[in-house]
Parts: sequence; structure tokens; C-alpha cells
Amino acid sequence: MIKVFFLCLACFWACFGFGQSNSVFLDQYSLEEGLSQSGVNCILKDQRGYIWLGTQNGLNRFDGHQFVTYQHQPFQVNSLSNEFILSLCEDRRGQLWVGTRQGLNRFDRVNGIITRYGTSYKLTVQTLLEDRDGSLWIGTPDGLFRMASTASPKLDFQKLVRSSDYLLKDRVIYTLFQDAQGFLWAGTNQGLYRISPIEKGIRRVIPWSLPHTPVYSIVQDSQHRLWIGSEAGLHQLTTQKPGPALLFRPTKQPILALLASHESVLWVSVRNEGIYRYDLHNSTLPLLSHWTGNAKKGLQSNVISSLYQGPDPKEDVIWLGTRDAGIQVFSHAKNSFQHWEDLITPPGSSQLFFSLYTDRHNNLWAGTYRGLFCINRNTLESQQFSEKLLGERIHTILEDYKGTLWVGSSKGLYYWNGRQFVSDPAHREFPMVSKLYEDQHHQLWIGTGKALYKRSTTGQLTRFDFSSKGPGSTIEAIQEMPDGTLWVGTSGGLNRIDTNGRITPYYNQTDDPESLLSNEIYDLHRDRKGQLWIASSKGLSRLFFRDGHPHFEHFTEQEGLANHVVYGMLEDEEGRFWMSTNRGLSRFDPRTQTFRNYTSRDGLMANEFNNGAFHRSADGTFFFGGIGLLVSFNPQELTESRFTPPVVLTSFRKFEKLFAFDSLLAHDHQLTIQAKENFFSFVYNTLDYSSPQKNQYAYLLEGFHTNWNFSGTRRYISFSNLSPGKYTLKVKASNADGLWNDSQMLQIPIVVVPPFWQRWWFYAICLLVVGGTARLIYGYRVRKQVAHLLELEKVKLTENERVRKLAAQDLHDEFGNTITRISMLTEIIKARLPEPSSEVLPLLTKISDNANRMYQGTKDFIWAINPDHDNLYEIAIRLKDFGDDVLDKTGIRFDISGLEESLRNYVLPMGMSRHLIFLFKEAISNTLKHAQATQTFLAFERQGEEATIRWIDNGQGFDASKRRKGNGLLNMESRARKFEGLVTIESVPSQGTVVSVRIRLPQKKYTEST
Repeated sequence: MIKVFFLCLACFWACFGFGQSNSVFLDQYSLEEGLSQSGVNCILKDQRGYIWLGTQNGLNRFDGHQFVTYQHQPFQVNSLSNEFILSLCEDRRGQLWVGTRQGLNRFDRVNGIITRYGTSYKLTVQTLLEDRDGSLWIGTPDGLFRMASTASPKLDFQKLVRSSDYLLKDRVIYTLFQDAQGFLWAGTNQGLYRISPIEKGIRRVIPWSLPHTPVYSIVQDSQHRLWIGSEAGLHQLTTQKPGPALLFRPTKQPILALLASHESVLWVSVRNEGIYRYDLHNSTLPLLSHWTGNAKKGLQSNVISSLYQGPDPKEDVIWLGTRDAGIQVFSHAKNSFQHWEDLITPPGSSQLFFSLYTDRHNNLWAGTYRGLFCINRNTLESQQFSEKLLGERIHTILEDYKGTLWVGSSKGLYYWNGRQFVSDPAHREFPMVSKLYEDQHHQLWIGTGKALYKRSTTGQLTRFDFSSKGPGSTIEAIQEMPDGTLWVGTSGGLNRIDTNGRITPYYNQTDDPESLLSNEIYDLHRDRKGQLWIASSKGLSRLFFRDGHPHFEHFTEQEGLANHVVYGMLEDEEGRFWMSTNRGLSRFDPRTQTFRNYTSRDGLMANEFNNGAFHRSADGTFFFGGIGLLVSFNPQELTESRFTPPVVLTSFRKFEKLFAFDSLLAHDHQLTIQAKENFFSFVYNTLDYSSPQKNQYAYLLEGFHTNWNFSGTRRYISFSNLSPGKYTLKVKASNADGLWNDSQMLQIPIVVVPPFWQRWWFYAICLLVVGGTARLIYGYRVRKQVAHLLELEKVKLTENERVRKLAAQDLHDEFGNTITRISMLTEIIKARLPEPSSEVLPLLTKISDNANRMYQGTKDFIWAINPDHDNLYEIAIRLKDFGDDVLDKTGIRFDISGLEESLRNYVLPMGMSRHLIFLFKEAISNTLKHAQATQTFLAFERQGEEATIRWIDNGQGFDASKRRKGNGLLNMESRARKFEGLVTIESVPSQGTVVSVRIRLPQKKYTEST
């Protein structure tokens, strides 16, 4: 009974699907677009968003714009083992596993390395699956294999073949699937098997029903129902039933592929019969559509070998791999438009639509170049009314308040009497009717090629004639305003008819930008706010009043309109206008004054619409017609995609040389640009496959730009002559509906290495070189200047020495002789005195003593100014001579130490020797006068650059802390300060006195130092 029920149900679905439209919009990519071969066996979307396609002639990577092909190369071990690709799998580490007719391949995309496995066994890898534990399952015609882990860098396929995990040895494995509970399902040539996860890695294989029926595909829907496609048909497996039950068998052909989409639609590929789609929301599984091959912009093959949908539920794309027509892409957004043209257009021809209307019986009326068509929207049955009866062109269709259908054509005015179309009694007044309009008083306005007629409810006609500034005065549009004013658009201008019948024309004025945009009017529309909008051959305009005078605001292609020719407009429930143009449909939001355009890239079969072919039905469905195009949709169902695709880099070049970008970033995670390579470019892409040609892009180079640069659909950017430094290139993109992806933008760190002459070490070297050179130059100049100064100083010293020698000689001769004469004369006077006088003789003695003292002082002065005595040795000799003279015959012993010839090498400043002589003469004199010493000692000592001269006696000494300083001691300290010397007097009562003078030795004698 159950089988009978399902068979009846299947027949019911088949009958239900008999009237279904085969209309579907699918993008196609085949050989012309770069696909390596038309037979697509497997499909996979990787973690980065790329689509991988396995064909009979290589592996293809697709980014929405171009294909990159990987094939077997005979003499390259790092190429694919075979180019006939049967299966694909990406493991959790992001490595791609490729099953071929001859072995398994692992593709490390970061390094671009392909590793082969099992080629010596010539295994055909038909299906691949990585389970939740990270094990890789490999289905082949020779059974099922398992790799315990894909993370191992060295996988021994030979050991794998001989391991205990070699399951289902005698079975051909077609497909593998892991369900929500973790069970592994295998479709084989002899039915379905379930592998249960049991402890210690042991697997138990349980055969289910259909033991001899090949199983090709297994999927699970959101309700955890398991769907099995086999040679026998479609089966469903639930936990309440012991085995799969035969649920549906569309034909005797096998089911090749299954897909349970995110939208709860079951896609079924039947060999040679195309695609069946079933609603999984409904327990009766109603048929939604059946697509067969060779449809216009639809399915191009009846053999669909693979079905795939990405893991992101926001993604609006399903992939269909065909046997002979490449890859086809289904997008729900592109199939929101229902196409009707195939229902009324003979095969191989194109229909031209002029007018559209839906009556109260849900019939769609279409006026064409070949007469009038009526389509039952429920049964999709159509009926044609010959152009011989109504005329070749049906310009306008209207159902009045009574339900009478009126038709205006190139032959006049007709109405439907319930059985047929008959001409209006006033047919002769208007042989061509271009527009019909019913006002709020149910009066019928009839537009013709020359005038406008008002037909009252009683049939009375009133004619209105208009002036024209165009090619004609054909009535194209009529719109009544709430106050009863009627606006009429013609092919030669815009006219206003007030309630009194007065006509006011409006035209385009070249010198007035707020005048009418164009005199060729196609449509007039009053929006829900009561504003009048004008569709013309040059764009869209809005009528507004300022100071009681009409003005027009315009919207053209510059503001985003799809095309400047606007044929008709309809307003949706949100107040947006939908307009037909020569380049698709354009949606306009008056609140934001923004446009969203729809073209053949969005699911339209064509882009060119036509004047008069637009209509809104009572249920809110919009109809637009054009050249070979009749489309309907509900604006509320045209939802915008929320999918935000990632942005990836597809190619990178330096001086137009292509580089593998992944390998460049694999290790240091940044792009390094050398100075000589400072011209580079990027090609990027957002992996949104619903309508990739409509994706918009923007880029920002941090460190160079301050604002985003919007580049439209351009995916290329180049940089040159960037200054050295660190940058970050950011690229973001929008999906086809204009939603920008700010969270998954492409970010590439870039380091521009400066040339060597801008590196820090080069600056350091230059600084050292410049500094060293400057130092050398400076040192040379200083040395030269010092040498010059020294030379001058030498000259000065030489001159001073010469002058001092001459002065000493002259003084010696002059003063010496003079003082000698004075002494001699004094002695002569004393000798010639007749008698020694007590008054004269003492005076003469004083004169003689003063002369002697003057002689000694002059002798010391003359000795001091002699430059030959400006050294420490001469001072020592001078003091020794003085000590010998004054201490001789006094009984005081006098010794000297440190008197060496080497003391000549120490030249003293001019005048210093004089002060030293007088200072120590004072010390010697004090010893002689006050010390009562028996022994004295003069010592010369050197310590580095200093010398110390000491006068030591063993006299009675004194208490240095109590004794007041006399003139002698003060004179000694004063003289020491003059040559920056330090004099110290150390004395202890009864132990003698030590007078020390410490001087700094300026330098050795100049003549010796140079």
C-alpha cells in the first residue's frame, strides 16, 4: 500500500510539474571564458572563497573573472598525477586534495607544491571526504581507504593500502557522506553502507537495503532527513524507518547528483532530464520547477554531473557542473524575475511588446507587433488574437470600471464584448489609438496620433488639440491630479488641461535648466504624495512649484540612472520608482535620490525595453516588456543580498613580471619591495559569484592616502616611486547590491626598502666620512695655523731674546761702569779728605754701600732679563752662587741637591726666573738674619710636569701658626702668585724651617722641542 501511495504521489507531482515554466536564468562559464574542458565532474569552494572545478582536462581555480588551470605535466613530478579530475576535498589545514584517474594529489597552495600519492597503484580516486576527526577517506573502484591524519608530512600510501582500514574491498565507491550524527555513509555499486564510529578505531560496515543498486549521491537536509540518489531513483531515510524507502522516481534514468540547499530546496539531477527542484518545507515535497537543457540563458545541458553550494547561508549561488556545457551558476537574486516571452514567442523568433495589462480575472494581456496575446497566469495557457483583426501594433490596453476590456491599436479602438473584440462606434474618429486612460469620473480618455478625445459615460466625444515642438503630437501619457487637472505628455511636449478645458503647454527651453528636460514624453506618474513625475527621452523629471510657477528637477545618467531614455515607471509600496529604459530597469528612491540598476547581469534576458509596455497588477506584480523581453516580479521579493564576500589578491607584478603572491607572504607576512623594484601592481577580486561584474572596489594605502579611493568595477591598482617606509594596502569591495565589506577587506603590509644611499648605515658611513674629512681638514688648518703661530712665536721669542741680550749687555756695560765709577770716586774722596770727618765719612760710607747694593740689584736684574737664564738650571746655578757668597765665612754649612744639566730643558716664562731668585734670596737672607742655623740645604725636585724648590735650615724655627706674617713672607707669597706658583713655609720651634715653592714646568726648551 505504501508503494502504491508513493507511486500515486509521484504521478501527481509529475502532473503538477507539467505546466511549470522552464524559465531560469543561469550564468555559464565554458571554454570561451577559459575553462579547460566542458565536462565538470566535481566542485569545491575553499576556505578563502575560490571555486575549484575538476574537469576531464585539468583542475581549474575560478575567482569570478578568470580561470587558472593546473594540469599533468609529463616531466614534472610536482604537477598533478593525472589531468582527469574526479574528486576534490579541502582539509582543515587548508590543503587541497585532488583525486584523479591515476592517484591522489595534495596541493599546498601557499608554496605551490603538489605531492602525489598512490600513482604506482594506478588507483582511481572517485570521491574524497575528511571526517570530523581529521581522517581522509578515499573512495576508489577497488574499495575504501582511510588516512588517519592529513597533517603528516610523509604519507605512505602503500602502507595505507595494506592496512586494516582497507574497507569494502570488493566495492566500487561512488560517494561518501558524513551525517549530523557522525555516521559515515558510502554509496557503492552494490548499495548503501553505513560505517559506525566505534572505539579503538574499529569500523563496522552495515549493508542496508538496495544491496544491488548503485548509489551515486547522498545528502542531508535541515530536518536531518537523508536523501539517497541511486540507479533506482530518489530515496529518503529517516530514523523512524529501518531502511530507505523509494520516495520518487521521475524516470528510469539514474540520479546523478543531489543538493539540499540552504533555502530548503532539494535539487535533483537526473541523467538526460536536467534538474528537478522540490520544496523541502512541505512534507508532500511539491515540485517547484523542472529545467531541461538548451533553454535561452537557462540550463544548457541535460546531464548535470555535480551540484554544489558554499557553506555560508548568506551566499546566493548554486553551482551546476555539466557533462558538456561547462559550469553554470544559479542565483536566487537573478531568478526573482519571471520571464513570459517564451510562452507567446514562436521558437527562433523575437517578440516586440508595446502594451501590457492584467484584468480582474488574472489574465495577462500583451500587445505586440503581431497582435494581442492573453496568458492565463494560473495555467500559463496563452491565446493569440490575430493582427488582421486588431491591427499589427497593440499600443494600449485598459479594463474600465465595468470590466470592459479596451484595446487601442494601429487600426483604432476595440473592446471585448464577452465573445470577441469589436470596434468602437466612434472608430472612424481615431484610426490609430496610442493611449487609453480612465479618470476618476469614469470618463475614457483616448489618445491618438493627432489629438486627445474624452469619451463620456454616455459615449459623447470631446476633442483636444495640442501644439507641438517635436516630431509629432502623438499622445503618449495621461495623468490626472487630485484637483481634476489633467496632464498630457506627447511626442512634442507636456500639456496641462485644467478643469475648464484650458490647455497650457510646457516645452524644453535651452536657456532654462529648470524647464522641461525633453519634449518627447513617454510616461507621467503621480506618486503617493501627489507629485508629478515625467519620464522622457532624456531622463526623469519632477514637477514642483516655486512662487506659483512650475519648475522641473531632473535626474539623468549622471545621477545614476541606467539610461537617459525612460519609457515607463511604476511605484512600489515603499515609494520607490521602477523605470524601464534602453539599458535595463532602474530603481529610484526619491528619499535618498539614489538609483539601483538591473540589467542582463541581474537576471534579465535582455536590456532594451519599450514605450508603453509596463503595468502593475492588482496583486502588486510589476510587468515590463521590450524587444524580445517580457518580465514580471514583485518588488517586495527582490531582497538585497547580505552576503559580504572576502577580497583576495589574484595577481601581483613587479615591473610587469608575475610573482606568486602566496609564497611571498608565506614566511614574513609582508611584501618587501626593493628600491630598484619600485613599480608594482596588484589585481584583486571579491569572491562574490552572483554578479561579479557589478562588484565595486575601493582602496587605501595607509601611509600614503588619507581617504578611500573608489575605483568602481576596476580591479587593478599600481604604485610607483613610493618613498621608503612601511605601508598597508587595504582593499574593500561591495557585493552586487552595493553592500560594502568592511570586515573582510584585503590587507597587505608593504615595506619599501630604501636604496643603499638612503639606508641608515649609508648615512652613518657618510657622516663618518664627512666628519672624518672635516676633522682632517680642520686639523690640517689648525696645524697649519698653529705652525704659523708657532713660527711667529719663535720669531717673537728670538727677537725678544735678542732684545733682552742687547739690553742685558747694554745695562751691564752702562750701569756696571757707572756704579763702579761711583764706588771709585767715593773711595778717592775718602782718601783725599785731609781729616776724617765725622759728618762726611758716614755719608760717603752710605754712598758706597748703596752703590754696592745697587750694583748687586742691577746685576740680578741684568741676569734676569737675559733669555739664556730662563730655565731651571740657570736659576739653580744663580741661587747656588748667591748662597755660596752670603754664607761663606759665616760658619753655616751650605749644600745643594738636584742640580742637573737636564734642568736646562725646562724653559720658564719671562720674568719667572727673576721672581724665583728674589723669593729665595729673601728666604736665604731670613735664615742668615734670624735662624741661627748651622746647616742649610737647597733642593731641586721634579714630579712629572711640576718642580719643587726647597730652602731648608736647621735653625731655631718658629711657631708658624702664631707668628704674624711680615713683609718678607708677604713679598714671597706675592711673587709666587705672579707666576702661579705655590709657596709654603713649614717651621717648628727648635727644628728649623722649610720654604717650598712648587711651580709648573711649562715645556721643554723650544729649540729642543721642535
